[in-house]
Amino acid sequence: MSKTRAEVRGSGEKIVRRPMKGKISQWRGDKGFGFILPDDGTDKLFFHISSVKTRARRPKIGDSVLFESERDSRNRLRAKGIVIEGVAQSTPHRKSKVVQTSPPKKNALDYVLIVLLLGSLIGVGFILFQSGSIENAVPYGIPAIVAVILLNRQKKPKEKKFSCARCRKIAEHDARTIKAWNNGSLKFYCRTCHQQWLNEHPAQLHETTLNRRGGCLGVLVLVAIVPIVAGVSLYQWFA
Repeated sequence: MSKTRAEVRGSGEKIVRRPMKGKISQWRGDKGFGFILPDDGTDKLFFHISSVKTRARRPKIGDSVLFESERDSRNRLRAKGIVIEGVAQSTPHRKSKVVQTSPPKKNALDYVLIVLLLGSLIGVGFILFQSGSIENAVPYGIPAIVAVILLNRQKKPKEKKFSCARCRKIAEHDARTIKAWNNGSLKFYCRTCHQQWLNEHPAQLHETTLNRRGGCLGVLVLVAIVPIVAGVSLYQWFA
């Protein structure tokens, strides 16, 4: 087999590699390989689809190409860095990747806290029913308060990034989006879009904040008051 111009002639001679020209003489699209016939009359060279830089379309027989040659592990010449002449080198436009955030899920600790909360409330009611003394029931209510506080702790989503619901920009979760995620939201905005939303909906944002605070306070009041009222009522009923 004759040598091509891209081969190294000797260890002491400096060779500048230049792209060679040729045409694709054979192409097996189902196998992803073919052969290039160089314009300088040297032997045809094997090439694989992975060596083709042009991504706009696949090669075909008769394409004029620019390429370099190299020897593989078996010392066989093959073409690399293949560029199809007359074809745009840019890849087709791809849709931007959408990073979604999964909703909050309860873990083992949450279920333990729920059991602790229910057990504590039952204990408070039982002590009130037996003794009628709120002071005796208070120690049994402390675990319920602790459980409620821990159940409302701030968690973090497993995804560190998200896609902005408005501009589709990929952004990292921060304290603002983590708080919204803990409140049940799965629609997030980057800082720029969030500021625009604040400018467009100042009154709605204020109302939403008040409703959330009022809702949390109402839950705490119910958890603290309902067992006590129920226990006292049962005691008075059976006394």
